[in-house]
Amino acid sequence: MKINPPFVLRESYNDDVLELLKSVTLGSNGARYQHQRLEQRIKQVYRPLFLNLERNDKVLGNITFCRRPKNWYVRYFAFDLGMQAASKQPRSKATNSGLKKRIGGFFDDAFEGKEESPDLFYAYIDPRNERSLWMSQNFEFYTAAKIATQSFSRVKPKEKKEVEATKVNDFIREKVEESYGNRPLYFTKHTFNEDPFYTLTINGKIVAFAKTHSAEWKITRLPGKNGGLMRNIIPFVPGLRKVIRPNSHVFTVVDSIWSQESKAEHLEMLFEGILFHEKTNTIIWWADKKEPIYSRIKDKVNWGLLNKVNGVQEVDLVIRTPKGEQKIDYDVPTYVTGFDFI
Repeated sequence: MKINPPFVLRESYNDDVLELLKSVTLGSNGARYQHQRLEQRIKQVYRPLFLNLERNDKVLGNITFCRRPKNWYVRYFAFDLGMQAASKQPRSKATNSGLKKRIGGFFDDAFEGKEESPDLFYAYIDPRNERSLWMSQNFEFYTAAKIATQSFSRVKPKEKKEVEATKVNDFIREKVEESYGNRPLYFTKHTFNEDPFYTLTINGKIVAFAKTHSAEWKITRLPGKNGGLMRNIIPFVPGLRKVIRPNSHVFTVVDSIWSQESKAEHLEMLFEGILFHEKTNTIIWWADKKEPIYSRIKDKVNWGLLNKVNGVQEVDLVIRTPKGEQKIDYDVPTYVTGFDFI
């Protein structure tokens, strides 16, 4: 793949890349947050490729690709604030011509790679975020699916003796493969490694399970007209201060959920048991809105206080295919790994 200065391709990151990613605030013009634990996450990324904008030995921009089989995931897209136009102001000619031309050229060249080339690139973006939309619109990404951001919270999670942590076993692998193996973007490196699964066992039989990931955000603004004010008030509000801790919001992410009969009560027991074990108060589940298990139980579960405050937010799955190819219209749910959001 050809890339011209001031862009540089690297297969490892340095301190400058890490500091740049730490400085990025994500989210829409409503909710805003920063990822924590970046040192841990970046080491877990699968076959990373770092496209850096470098000047005077300093990294001013970075796009991190996870070179997954056939499909490359765009995990990070960050540029130094000094390089970016202010919100609601037109982009400069340098931004539109320089960055766009070189980055767009990289995407085109990647499809023609001799040793390996992706079938597509994909990313998850907040459609209300101007910078995310700029990335999507300028590099010919288009929306292929809608992802629900579903929260589950309990102020005082109760112990569920039927719920326990477990390592991956043949039963779990079989059910995950059976449920999700034929889905677009199926990728299990982060599913079957690292953090545990939790199972719900009733009458000696596993009836539900979920993969978990531990995450932490620093929340700088909450959704809504008074989101900035609410962010400062929450630490003094009983109940809410348990499920939202703006300065260090530690929570649990779930994916690869399986349930024998898609019973809402089973999922509630499983999720509350996970919260008790993980010593957190909030779960976030990113699920394709067409996901059958989510569709069946979404209106039957008591999702808790955070869902009442924040509702279900949508994220766009956007993809980029080679020029001239017909757009992909996913008529089946895509596979979503929670690791991609934390």
